[in-house]
Amino acid sequence: MSNPDFGTFDLVMRDDDFVIYRDHQPMTTPGGRELAHYDSRLLKHILIELSLSSTVDSSTIGSFTLFSYCKDIIEQNNNHFLDHFDLILPDDPLLKAKLDPMGKDRGKELKQILDDPFGNDKIMNLLFLGATVVAKGLKDLFSLNENIRIMGKEFPKHRKEVLLFVREIYGRLPAEKKAAVNLLFEAHRVGVMLPLLLVLSKISASEYALAVLASRTDESENSVSVLTNSSTVGFELSPVQVDWENPGVSYALFHEQALKTVEYLSFFENSGKKMSVISELISQGEHERLEFKSTFRWDLRQDKKNPAIEHAALKSITAFLNSDGGDLLIGVEDDGSIIGVERDCFANDDKFLLHVWTLIKTSIGKDISPYITTTLEKFDDKTVCRIQCRRSPKPVFLRQNGYDVLFYIRIGPSSGSLDISEALKYIADHF
Repeated sequence: MSNPDFGTFDLVMRDDDFVIYRDHQPMTTPGGRELAHYDSRLLKHILIELSLSSTVDSSTIGSFTLFSYCKDIIEQNNNHFLDHFDLILPDDPLLKAKLDPMGKDRGKELKQILDDPFGNDKIMNLLFLGATVVAKGLKDLFSLNENIRIMGKEFPKHRKEVLLFVREIYGRLPAEKKAAVNLLFEAHRVGVMLPLLLVLSKISASEYALAVLASRTDESENSVSVLTNSSTVGFELSPVQVDWENPGVSYALFHEQALKTVEYLSFFENSGKKMSVISELISQGEHERLEFKSTFRWDLRQDKKNPAIEHAALKSITAFLNSDGGDLLIGVEDDGSIIGVERDCFANDDKFLLHVWTLIKTSIGKDISPYITTTLEKFDDKTVCRIQCRRSPKPVFLRQNGYDVLFYIRIGPSSGSLDISEALKYIADHF
């Protein structure tokens, strides 16, 4: 994919992950870390955003900024957001209205700010509608703590428990959601509770945007930025300003950035939809550097162990080693459907891998171990084993008990043996 303004983008698959390339070089975050991940769908989402943009921008909320902030700040243990919670929470607009019975009447403030009589009623109705839904989201969140009563006049009495509970909720968030809360806090200046409710799916993007608009009626209270320089390096977020002459434009911007955040986080919610390296390989279908095997040792037709099944797998491994390398996926049918290594009837994954490696070492040789890597990946309740083979620097022969010693190479999408003269010529030409 290309953008004539700033280069060509591509998604490249590596051994264990994917990386976005820009002009034939791995693209990096503002902190200098590669835009790499094991889920290709997530990176494709970022790549599309970058390709449609006119610049690589980390000053506004989008998938590139969310991903980069998580890589550069959260994953580097440079997140100082919790250090400021004692300042953030008491001044949070949502909590302040609940904890402070003497809090200001937001409705009166709105009437002073919105002087168009027709627009006033319309916007007031929308904002109060949003506030009702947000109140329900807040109730749902605090219902997780049976010691806190949010209804009636009881809530202010639980001030200490409330602050500790919110701190705990934030602390338990996965890295990508912490990044989202931090950036929404910084860009929208609405405290931490609204971003928390959004990333926890307690409110929708539109409800969030309405609540942000309502909270921003008193700009003096919500303009503080508490993210320290060490936790925002490379991320100079521009706070969204509210245009009260045309509040619909501001709402649209809040809504757009909330939608981008929710869409980005959705890639982390459903593991079954992630496109890992193995799932990407399966989607390619078999070819000269990729082969599928339903099982490693179990004959599905005869419903028993069969050395011939093991021999077929070892042939493929040997052929990959003698050719240009490749991947053997165990637990995958020829058509790409996953049946899992569970069909090999081992007690657990460790015993399965132990058997695989024992056969490799005894039949192919211990010295080729550095050129083979095995990984397991779960797809719901089924496991796929990837046996990744790199080109061996020396010829490899298959010596399995009960079978002739033979030299195998890849011939198109399958493995084939060479007779002595053919093998000697191949070895002379390739090693």
